[in-house]
Amino acid sequence: MESANIGKDPSDLLEEDMVGVEFKSVKEAKSFYHIYSKIIGFSVRKNQCRKNQAGIVTTQSWCCSNEGFRRKKYIKNPNRVREPRSKIRIGCRAMFRVCYSKITKLWVVKEFRTNHNHCMATDMQKHFLRSHRKISAAELEQANLLKKAGMKTSEIWNLFVHQNGGWDKVGCTKKDLYNSLAAGRRGVDDLDANTTLTFLQSKLHIDPEFFYAYMVDEESRLTHLFWADGASRFDYEFFGDSLAFDSTYKTNRC
Repeated sequence: MESANIGKDPSDLLEEDMVGVEFKSVKEAKSFYHIYSKIIGFSVRKNQCRKNQAGIVTTQSWCCSNEGFRRKKYIKNPNRVREPRSKIRIGCRAMFRVCYSKITKLWVVKEFRTNHNHCMATDMQKHFLRSHRKISAAELEQANLLKKAGMKTSEIWNLFVHQNGGWDKVGCTKKDLYNSLAAGRRGVDDLDANTTLTFLQSKLHIDPEFFYAYMVDEESRLTHLFWADGASRFDYEFFGDSLAFDSTYKTNRC
């Protein structure tokens, strides 16, 4: 069978149409299933992956994001502070599996299940499906430059909506944009964070009573930063008062 030559409307594809279809690479197979799932109206995620003794992937599958069930320990947690998220995994069995053929050197479709146990997203809802939300590298670079120029994130989002001809054509949500920009700002490897920590370190040579501390998360992103000079610590011992201020006042407000 000719590589990835399906010749049928995606919404009409059945298992017998896909089993045996060949792809040049696992990346091409993944791209097909992502495009197919967006047209149909469901979100996908990577499922099982098998490797040979050399550690090379020989089988890869993707499934509907509603596949499986949430573990009970995440639902019945007596120490839960927040309300549990809505159930997404409800046992949907739709999936797509390809295997590498040593003979043809191509990836062959072995399984293609199309039946879902839930409603598909409408055209207006597809924009919110997790696997289909992504901010492009070019847009992220543009957003970072605009942010440094003083634009608020909400204003940058409005610009992207105007550029793309509608919020549903941006490719991500406003929350995704906020998270992407915040992730870039929080990294300790980031120039601003490094400059700040270097400056605080230099203060120790000038003021022996100067103190600072910081915390990072598992991805080395700066999460907490505290400092106090000698005069502040001396005043606190006498008066015991402290003053807190919101450094984000009038910024990033939607």
